[in-house]
Amino acid sequence: MAPGAISGLEKGLDEPTIMISSKRLSNGLGGPTDNGIPLGQDEDEPLVALPNGETTGITLKDAEIGMQCGYKNLYSGKEDKRGRFQWQDTPPDDLGTVVEDAESAKWALLVRNVKAYNDPRRVLKIHSIVVQSPLLKGLLGEVLQGYPGVTVELDRLEFSGRFEPIIHRWSEFKGKIEELQHPRDASLQSKKDITTREHAELLQTILVKEFQDVVEVGQDMKAKGVMTFDLLWTLFQPGSLIYTRQENQDRVFKLHSSKYGEDRHGNPVFWLTCKYVDFDGSKFGTIKLNLSIHSYAGTRTITSLSAFPFALHRNTKELSERLVTRGTKFESLAGSHYKGYSGIGWKQGSFGEKDKYAVKGRVIVDTYGWNRFNANNGIYVAPFTQKEQATSNRNSYNEESPDDDDYEGGYDECDGGMPADGAFADDEEEHKFPPLSTEQKLIATHLVRVNLFVNAIQEVTWSGGAFDSLVLPSKQKELILGFTETQSKHRQTFDDVIEGKGKGIILLLCGPPGVGKTLTAESVAEEMKVPLFMMSAGDLGLDARSVESKLQSILEMCTRWNAILLLDEADVFLEQRSLHELDRNRLVSIFLRILEYYEGIMFLTTNRVNTFDPAFQSRIHISLDYPELSIDSRKTVWKNFLNQTQQENSITDKQLDQLALMNMNGRQIKNVLKTAQLLASRKESPLTHEHVVTVLDVTQHLHNSTMETERARSAIFA
Repeated sequence: MAPGAISGLEKGLDEPTIMISSKRLSNGLGGPTDNGIPLGQDEDEPLVALPNGETTGITLKDAEIGMQCGYKNLYSGKEDKRGRFQWQDTPPDDLGTVVEDAESAKWALLVRNVKAYNDPRRVLKIHSIVVQSPLLKGLLGEVLQGYPGVTVELDRLEFSGRFEPIIHRWSEFKGKIEELQHPRDASLQSKKDITTREHAELLQTILVKEFQDVVEVGQDMKAKGVMTFDLLWTLFQPGSLIYTRQENQDRVFKLHSSKYGEDRHGNPVFWLTCKYVDFDGSKFGTIKLNLSIHSYAGTRTITSLSAFPFALHRNTKELSERLVTRGTKFESLAGSHYKGYSGIGWKQGSFGEKDKYAVKGRVIVDTYGWNRFNANNGIYVAPFTQKEQATSNRNSYNEESPDDDDYEGGYDECDGGMPADGAFADDEEEHKFPPLSTEQKLIATHLVRVNLFVNAIQEVTWSGGAFDSLVLPSKQKELILGFTETQSKHRQTFDDVIEGKGKGIILLLCGPPGVGKTLTAESVAEEMKVPLFMMSAGDLGLDARSVESKLQSILEMCTRWNAILLLDEADVFLEQRSLHELDRNRLVSIFLRILEYYEGIMFLTTNRVNTFDPAFQSRIHISLDYPELSIDSRKTVWKNFLNQTQQENSITDKQLDQLALMNMNGRQIKNVLKTAQLLASRKESPLTHEHVVTVLDVTQHLHNSTMETERARSAIFA
């Protein structure tokens, strides 16, 4: 400490003290002072010297800290090579003067220039332009109407960079100027119009001087149908429609923004952030998608690019009609629908790849169910903006790149990805959405969940005679059909003491193999025109924890889809519990508990009803016993199968009587007839009784062996 300096400790102060710098301000900036000395400090008060030579100020008591009304400016000092600096209380020496002030505010435009490097043709280039003219703002408002990210009503309308908004709308900008230069009636042109024209011409002159090469070269290449990679930005205007192909399907997107960047491998690409219309189970909305065009040398035909403006497509009108038709079909599939499908589908693999599979049959199209039971791959959309929604309402009354997902920037709307408030929409709200506009149908997705192509979806072809061909007593058939149809229509009218419990109907079909148990459930579903979900023990597994979750999901899906659930060969889940098989006991207990809360229609089939657990008896509403087929029943089965085949046959009614005498079940009859038809086709002759007898002679040993085994079992366990 310097001689004569006094510290708080030497003064004997008991209160904590803080040392405050008292270095005098050269320009008077800072808090209230008296002759450069902070108020409250005596001029004669000694200063404390610090090791670096600076002096400290007075010591303050706690009650004085932060109580003086005022502020003190601190300034960044000179930066070192690493960009580091220290704070100081004097302004930098190289400060300039303010250039945007009242004098500059009178000009229509402020043009900021910076040094140009690596360009021998000029030493300065335009950094940005501030439009201050209210008349020019009005004209630009008409030119740039609907351009994303531009608000011409701002007090300071500023353009910078490549001036994309004006360059993209250059034709419209020139058109507005020409309208002012050549009015229809010059006598009606006001002084305001003349001033607006002068301001617009001034901006045009500045931009032409700066971007003449870009504008002329870009328009020339576009007219010739080619484009360089560096000038791709002139081709893609935000809000325009973009054409590409994905999964070998024609797609049209609406461009949101674009930028140059890199893919995951560091290769230069031109990114296009686009939007398309999708459905998330409760509403239509938009989802973003990133497309990329990889760098290339020289020029390339525009239509050969992986994505290009839809207006430049060779068959715009024809393709537009086709895509709108597909979008209309997509719109009609909103909700839950039971459809036919013949084509390719795919699902997301564990490593993000697409696992493809062939689908030929019937499918459920249900995005709500997809999100509910497959939440990790759920589809959630961003709601339409007010402008998009207004367009939709008006029209409704008047009329792949492998690196596409690398770039995630440049999208200022809700990205979706989660349901609103994290909750699923109510079923009652699913169909409360306005119709799509023509443009929204055009940019609609080509897929429905579960990732099936819209154009491959067909109407279901129902088997009208399935229930009539069922060989059962007429009263029994009437009971089954009436019971299931009534339950399907009125399942909400009856409930248990506990809400949601006991609303379902369970039918047990028991009997020997091949007597029509499975066919009963299938024909009832065909007659009612509802889905049939066939489930076996193999679909659920044997682990108790996985069985419970899988079974719960399947029952919820069947209830939602109003489907009939068929649990074929349900013995493993219905068998009586024992004291020794704990794993199977857990499965039976799970099944018993979950069945209580099932709200749909379930068919259980078994040929071992005597092994059922007693607890199932109270849960089964109807139990139907299927006896062995009688002679008349077997004859009917023979007739039904013969009538269904398209192959000509010469089997007489008397020969059918002979065949019906053989003790066979329906499945065996079907197998014999199928084999006999193959034999007749081999000989290129109509199906005859001799063909059937030949097959019976060859396969009779299997039938006899089965009958002997059954008789032996009966003798042992009798």
